[in-house]
Amino acid sequence: MNKNYSPGGKLLWDSWLIKDNKKFHIFYLQAAPSKDPKERHDSYVTIGHAVSDNLTHWKEFPVALTPGGNDSWDNLALWTGSVIKKDGKYFMFYTGRNKNADKKWIQKIGLAISYNLINWEKVKNNPILEAEKYYYIDNQKNKLGKIGAWRDPFVFQDPESRRYYMTISAREKNKGREYNGCVAIAESNNLLDWKLLPPIFSPGVYDEIETTQIIFHKGFYYLFFSTHASNYEPEFAKINGSFGGLHCYYSKNLLDDYKSVNNNGVVLGNEDEMYDVRLLHDKNDDFFGIGWLNKTEKEKFAGKLTLPLKIKIEKNKVFRIE
Repeated sequence: MNKNYSPGGKLLWDSWLIKDNKKFHIFYLQAAPSKDPKERHDSYVTIGHAVSDNLTHWKEFPVALTPGGNDSWDNLALWTGSVIKKDGKYFMFYTGRNKNADKKWIQKIGLAISYNLINWEKVKNNPILEAEKYYYIDNQKNKLGKIGAWRDPFVFQDPESRRYYMTISAREKNKGREYNGCVAIAESNNLLDWKLLPPIFSPGVYDEIETTQIIFHKGFYYLFFSTHASNYEPEFAKINGSFGGLHCYYSKNLLDDYKSVNNNGVVLGNEDEMYDVRLLHDKNDDFFGIGWLNKTEKEKFAGKLTLPLKIKIEKNKVFRIE
């Protein structure tokens, strides 16, 4: 019987994957259990690491990355990121937060580098990217009780231009403070120096757009993200319903003109069961998805990896294969 993986003595949530030398490496947020699982976000959050041959049975490895020292910009908690390989090195982009009261909701993006996916060293000029130009973040919550966003960097190489891009969960400037969740994007030639571009997706109907991922498949860019049902703008929800979980929009152009798949953009509307499903390409045209278990019949908060889901992409349709 397969068991859902969790690191020893810790809760697990948002994760990201890389396949290297026929091994699957998963990195994830982890923290010690507490009476209220929501408190995990503001605790000492580290980035854990596990390895698998089959996406089902995982072996825990040493902690990949921890918050910085007392004077560091990322001394409170590390949040979601991504890993990419270039020229024999691995680049991990991650979100960092500061424990000072006047900065605790501010998020910035940092970088760590490894030669073996096990030992990581943060670069000296961190943070490498902050919210500016088309985006904003402050230390306040909006009327919905939600914090700002400059997090969840997902880095990939565009197969068309061969340039590197980073999508970021953000809020668009000059669009009010509610339902302004957007997908920011930055471009780079070397993974070290980044130029911010206008948002590629800013529909004005989600208060938060989280854990983005771009998949290029058969000539289309598929923009995946997770959001909660409570993030839907009320009028939009009346017309379309509100579904928490994995969403997807697609376009012929990386930088704009994204349309919803499945007529409403929803791939998995099961946030109570699982969240933050990330995709990994299979050897065929199918994809595997891995997320984290939110609740089970026995547990109010599970904090474990899901077993792999099989996901199919067929132009304007994206769905789970049972």
